[in-house]
Amino acid sequence: MPDSTDPAGRPRRSRAAERILREAMRLFAERGYERTSIADIQAAAGLAPGSGALYKHFRSKEAVLAAGMEDFVAGAERARELIRTVPGPAEDALGVLARAAMQMLQDDQDVMRIVWRELEQFPELLARVRERRMQTTYAALADWLRDRADRGELRVEDPEATAAVLLGGLTSFKVFHTLLGEPPARLDDDRFVQAWLRVMLRGLLPDTRPGS
Repeated sequence: MPDSTDPAGRPRRSRAAERILREAMRLFAERGYERTSIADIQAAAGLAPGSGALYKHFRSKEAVLAAGMEDFVAGAERARELIRTVPGPAEDALGVLARAAMQMLQDDQDVMRIVWRELEQFPELLARVRERRMQTTYAALADWLRDRADRGELRVEDPEATAAVLLGGLTSFKVFHTLLGEPPARLDDDRFVQAWLRVMLRGLLPDTRPGS
């Protein structure tokens, strides 16, 4: 269980608890939730396999999984803050957001494997991740697109659908790589982002309209 919370209400854990959580999420991603035992987690975290030391920090194996998902969800607030505050003209800001999204997805590879492969058996956790991580991030991007369109920087007819296209493309690229072991067309991230930006900006910048 978390040792305390910080002023924002996020878990503040001991180093041992963080180590347990990190190793558990790695094992869940590699082996699957059901095939990972408490003893496996304790051994990976440097604890005696039969000691029950994990229970000093977490109530159960499912509580460890839930803690990992809560950390994943907390990352959405960092993403939303970047979307709200990214500086510069829209075409530059879009590049910053794309690269930040790719880095977050890279950092969260283990969690993505767990979400896609394991959370169906935990519908409440899946709903929490879907609503508080994914849907809120899409909504924040839609608001950003709407604001930039209101300023005349972008041409956006449907902010929600456009956000789904923009973020969905980045997410799909990284999920493909994470789940199948190599990226689509064997592209590196930078080459993909450059192509993504060229395509998206042609459709979004006002001076790309036919006859302009």
